[in-house]
Amino acid sequence: MTRCIALFNHGWADWESGFVLAALREYFGFAVRIATPGGAAVTSIGGVRAAADLAFDAVDPADTDLLLVIGSAQWIEAEDPAVTALLRRADAAGLPIGAICAGTLAAARAGLLEDRPHTSNALAFLQTKAPAYGGAAHYQDAPVAARGGNLVTAPGSAPASFAVAVLRLVAPGREADIAAYEAMLGAEHAHPKGS
Repeated sequence: MTRCIALFNHGWADWESGFVLAALREYFGFAVRIATPGGAAVTSIGGVRAAADLAFDAVDPADTDLLLVIGSAQWIEAEDPAVTALLRRADAAGLPIGAICAGTLAAARAGLLEDRPHTSNALAFLQTKAPAYGGAAHYQDAPVAARGGNLVTAPGSAPASFAVAVLRLVAPGREADIAAYEAMLGAEHAHPKGS
């Protein structure tokens, strides 16, 4: 079975994990585990309590096939050294990684955004909240997910394109299924207003 570990911090953003984790588990056969600070349960912005399977510092890149960093205001507040080290090890091993919203700050602090296409909530967001960030030349100012090698990034307003880009990263042989999922997610916006 293919394995995904999602990093949930305190106040994780419900909408940023929903499409991607549901698709990975239900349609693509991934086993999904949740890692949190200290392995404690964490509550989302919407009040959903997530039990942890393991702590951030217990995640081993060799034990997963995909690592996701879900947005949370906690990533804005401070760098988590265990997550920084984990992201560096995972990237060095070529592991597929996804980071959305403030989760992109964790990627920036780990140096993952220096030399590949990426996006976030805004360029100034990365520059202000991750002062060592030096990847401005590769920043894509777009409202959708961006892919640079084994890394997918997205603003918090793009959970659908984040999910689709992550699926394309980890399941390139299933393009027909991914395109169908993408069409399903986009259908409500294609529908005429007021109908």
